[in-house]
Amino acid sequence: MRVRLWAVNGAGLAFNVSFLMLALLVPIDATRLGYHAWVVGLLAATPGVMQLPARILSGPLTSFFGERRLLLITFAVGASAGLCAATIDIRVVGLILAQLLIGAARGVFWTAAQSLASKLGSDPARNLGQFTSATKAGALLGIATSGSVAGIWGMPVAFGLSAFLSVVAGALAWTFPTFATAATGADFMNAVKSLGPVAKKPVVVVSGLVALLTALPQALAQSFYPIKLLSLHMSAQDATAITALQSFGMIAAGLGATILLRRWGFRPVILGSIALLGMSVALSSTGTATLVAVFLLLGGIAAGLLNVGFLSAVTMYGDASQRGLYFGVTQVYFVLAMIATPVISGLLVVKTSLSAMFLADGVFTLITGAVVWGLWSWGFRRAEPIAP
Repeated sequence: MRVRLWAVNGAGLAFNVSFLMLALLVPIDATRLGYHAWVVGLLAATPGVMQLPARILSGPLTSFFGERRLLLITFAVGASAGLCAATIDIRVVGLILAQLLIGAARGVFWTAAQSLASKLGSDPARNLGQFTSATKAGALLGIATSGSVAGIWGMPVAFGLSAFLSVVAGALAWTFPTFATAATGADFMNAVKSLGPVAKKPVVVVSGLVALLTALPQALAQSFYPIKLLSLHMSAQDATAITALQSFGMIAAGLGATILLRRWGFRPVILGSIALLGMSVALSSTGTATLVAVFLLLGGIAAGLLNVGFLSAVTMYGDASQRGLYFGVTQVYFVLAMIATPVISGLLVVKTSLSAMFLADGVFTLITGAVVWGLWSWGFRRAEPIAP
């Protein structure tokens, strides 16, 4: 199973490089072609049109198709996205189709891949931690290489490379094991009908709140952390590089999460990480660029631990026969936070100030952490230790 886990991690890394290249290059290409700013903004937001419904249905789809088959479909869709961006002559049409396709692929990728990783071997927390680190490394590689590839060989080649990396992920997916689908997965409509009951499960509600907090700093890193650094007289290049510290923190946390969870257990690690995250976001409201960089790194570590924590909690305390459904519904909290955080934070900036927004987001994190603490016994009634 260890060999297969490396294949899952490799596929996750390759697909995230592919996605990040596409996500960064589509708006750049649109700007280069002279499209109006509102068109560029529309293109940047287009993946969300497909990602939210795809994420909602990702649990039933995983139960119905099984992880391996769904991931093969996902990587094929990802490759199609890169090809659309590279080859369609009417550029705006190609870019829109690429964004719609990659949004759909990303929507189902996480549930299927995380469900598969959690089933390989006897230590799901370690598997999920390594998978988190691999995907964040892929994101960093995508950010670091996309501009250089496009600058040297041109946009079509860069989009073609994005498609090729999805093909590489698909080739690795051929080696994945096939697991029996859940009982509700025999009928897709039954699986869809199961979404409501699963969403009411205590473990899903509490883990969903943790997933929401996991997304909050990542959403800020894609929106207001760079703006904060620019306000401190950093260059755009330096601001982007410093923001990447969050990803480094998440990679480190993914590698070390298993040790902490095994030594201290879910509750101390998750609640401690929420406290660290809340303080890091709140303290980002003031200070120098150096301090903001430190808080970004600490927030990344906290988010990485929370990411592995909520996924492991769903694995340990949820119904193993409906794992795809549990992952899918829990991930909806994550997607909603990724969408809502920039919008609500932007309103706070307009009504107050950038510093007040970070303070408010940090306080919100701590309050939500108090809610998680209060609901803990209700959410995790059946304690199962992580296998050594």
